[in-house]
Amino acid sequence: MAKRETNERAAIRVARNIAQNIHDQKLRPGSLLDPEHVMVEKLGVARATVREALRFLELQGALRIKAGPGGGPIVNVPHTEHLASAISLQLQFANAPFQSVIDARMSIYPVLAAEAAQKATHQHIQALHECIERMRSAVNDSDLLTSEARQFHNLVADAAQNMVLGFLIKALHRMSESAGIHYDGKQRKASLEKAVHVLSAIEAGDSEGARKVTEDMLAAALRYWKKTAPELLDEPITWLTAELLTKAASPPLKAV
Repeated sequence: MAKRETNERAAIRVARNIAQNIHDQKLRPGSLLDPEHVMVEKLGVARATVREALRFLELQGALRIKAGPGGGPIVNVPHTEHLASAISLQLQFANAPFQSVIDARMSIYPVLAAEAAQKATHQHIQALHECIERMRSAVNDSDLLTSEARQFHNLVADAAQNMVLGFLIKALHRMSESAGIHYDGKQRKASLEKAVHVLSAIEAGDSEGARKVTEDMLAAALRYWKKTAPELLDEPITWLTAELLTKAASPPLKAV
């Protein structure tokens, strides 16, 4: 047991060294790292330790392993799915219901909208306008509108320039996607209207207005969930692996 624990600690140290080297060398996604045998020589550790370290980094989304000739560890970027996976695992062990994800979104997203009203650049505003236009075009398609609405929320988070809350809200959005709820025409139009009001407040630099409209938007969405799929809110959260989160959502729940 002691030998295994020592090996695990060594693997984590090697993983940290590899991650630090990627950062220090400013390696971009797709960059090929040294093959295993070179890492063994450079780091002075066993091949098993290097392999465990690489596997750990692969699970975190920091790299991927390409098989075959010319393959090896390749730099990657951890995505929202990896954070969502870690959070969902923690929540599963805490026996948290799905509504806890919705409650967290309702606490965080209005803060980001208010900060976006203070910090959004011209580029952020332009991207939000373009997203609103795509939402208008997709208002008769539930799946497409939901996708564009999600992008709108992510763009608001980007405009807030609050990296920690931005990453967190995007992970929570990915977790809520897995529910696969389907929005009816009335709710889709209401979501579009609220998004337009959020953008207007952000563009006007009205932090309190952006916060209030966002709170109203999320409250309306929660009422819709309670009306059409109340059982989903009480459902216990289960671990969503990054692989599952990157796949298409389960068949949507049809609203009448």
